[in-house]
Amino acid sequence: MQAAPPPMPSCSVLLLFGAGGHGCVVADAAQQQGAWRQIHASDRDPARCVGELLSGVALADVPSAQALQAGIHVSIGGNAAREREAVQWGLGRLVSVCHPAAAVSPHARLDPGCFVAARAVVAPRAHVGMGAIINHGAVLDHDSTAGAFSHVAPGAVMGGGARIGARVLLGAGTVLLPGISVADDVVVGAGSVVAQPLLQAGTYAGVPARRIR
Repeated sequence: MQAAPPPMPSCSVLLLFGAGGHGCVVADAAQQQGAWRQIHASDRDPARCVGELLSGVALADVPSAQALQAGIHVSIGGNAAREREAVQWGLGRLVSVCHPAAAVSPHARLDPGCFVAARAVVAPRAHVGMGAIINHGAVLDHDSTAGAFSHVAPGAVMGGGARIGARVLLGAGTVLLPGISVADDVVVGAGSVVAQPLLQAGTYAGVPARRIR
C-alpha cells in the first residue's frame, strides 16, 4: 500500500514554540515553504518573547501565543523537552515544517510535528515519526524509520531499513548501517558508525559505536 504523502498544514497561521537557534532554522524553513499566511513564535523564556525571531516572524509571550488559532510546531532541539511541550500544546494541533530544498519522496510518511531541513533526503517508504527532526543534509534511505521526537543531526545517514526509536539522537555525521535498529533514548556521538543493534538506552560513540555511558 502506498504511504501517505507529507501532511499539509491545516491552518493558515503557524505558531513556532521555541525561539532559540533551532527555532530560527525552522522559522526560515517555514517562510520558504510558503504555506502559512502568518508565522508567530514564542518561548518559555520571557527574554525570548520580544520583537521578532526573524524578519516577519513576530514573537509573543505564552499567554498571547495560547490565544492564537494556530497550528503548532515545537521548534526545540532537545528531544525530551520537545516531546513535553508537544504533549502540553496538544498532539492534535501539531503540524510539520519541510524546507522546499529537502528531497522528500511522495511515497514517504511524515507524521505531524516533524521537521525536515534543507538538503535532507527522505526516501521512498521511509517514515519520520511525530516531532522528529531530520536536520540539514541528513539521509533516511528507503524503508528506514526515525522514531517519535528523535533527531537525525546534520549529515547523519540511516541506511535502508534502519530504525531508531523514540527520543534518539544520531549525532552529526553518524552512519547507521542498513537494517540496524536502535532502542529508545539512545545518544550516538558525532561521526560514529553503528554496525550492530543498540538495544539499551545510553550513550554510544566510535567506529564501530560502543557504549560509553
